[in-house]
Amino acid sequence: MPLGYVLQQVGFKMGLNPSIAGQRAVMLRFTNEAAKELYGISDMAGCLDEKLFNVNNNQTIAFPHYLGQPRAMRRSEFQEAISLSQMRPRYNQFNWTDGWRNWRVKGLQTLEQSIHNQSLLTISVAAVENPPQVVTITGPTTNSSRASETITMTSTTMTTANSYLDVSSFTRSTVSQYDTKLLDIDGNQLTYIANDHLEAKFQILDISLAPWYPNVPSPNPYGASTTVANPLLTWVEVLFKKALPWYQNDSDEFPATGYDNVWVNKCLQLWYEEQGNVQLAQAMMMKANQTLAQIHEDANRGTDDCVAFVAQGMDCINPRVGFGRDWRWSYRITGR
Repeated sequence: MPLGYVLQQVGFKMGLNPSIAGQRAVMLRFTNEAAKELYGISDMAGCLDEKLFNVNNNQTIAFPHYLGQPRAMRRSEFQEAISLSQMRPRYNQFNWTDGWRNWRVKGLQTLEQSIHNQSLLTISVAAVENPPQVVTITGPTTNSSRASETITMTSTTMTTANSYLDVSSFTRSTVSQYDTKLLDIDGNQLTYIANDHLEAKFQILDISLAPWYPNVPSPNPYGASTTVANPLLTWVEVLFKKALPWYQNDSDEFPATGYDNVWVNKCLQLWYEEQGNVQLAQAMMMKANQTLAQIHEDANRGTDDCVAFVAQGMDCINPRVGFGRDWRWSYRITGR
């Protein structure tokens, strides 16, 4: 159910009315904090999604705003899994595992791409809203390590007063009907704030340790000795956790369905914590966690999730463990 249901239920138990602007602001403060805390507990059923991305090798990429956290990746052509690591393992001595078929998570950043022509920046919106969007840009300039300016979008395009070398933060005061885009002096899009978000944040991954991504020729299946480029080599399947939006309108939905009452209990936990009622806060926390676990278990009770430990077929350097055909399957774990 949408945010309107959660506000209604929370309002009944808090004694607040979501139709009154001041009380609604208080409720939204608790509901957004509760949603963030609840969403970070686990990968609840329904929070994951998968997409097919076309990526090039030897670079750092920014995933779209709706991709919260990557969970798994594999090559679409050969169905080979790609590892995911943090930044630190790269600096281990002779780190063979990190050096092949591996993506490195570099965290969240504001810009989708770096500024190549450092000058004045342009902010663009599809239409002027009522009230207009209020946007804040922060970043280093030639004379300041950290400069910041706030711009009210009284026009569809407005230019910054500062020439930024980089942008460390790009935010706005409230959600809106349209995305807010940030362009460089040449009109190239550097980043954007989705209309249901308050800031521009993108998941950055280093995919340079992926040596097979160049679009190399492959045999022509239609005969002859000529070769054709294989377009599938650069496609990667990515399993990810959906990004959490900022909740403002009654029609806003939680990324995973069926957790509305858990969301309500988490709001009440935070409410009782602020009121100093520790016992009720702990009771609401236990109720929320228990209900969350029950819903997740029920949603996955009929699934058959089997993971096979299959050796990499192209790895001819190390001897394979096991013998016969049984080395391919997870139930065969004995050595030679």
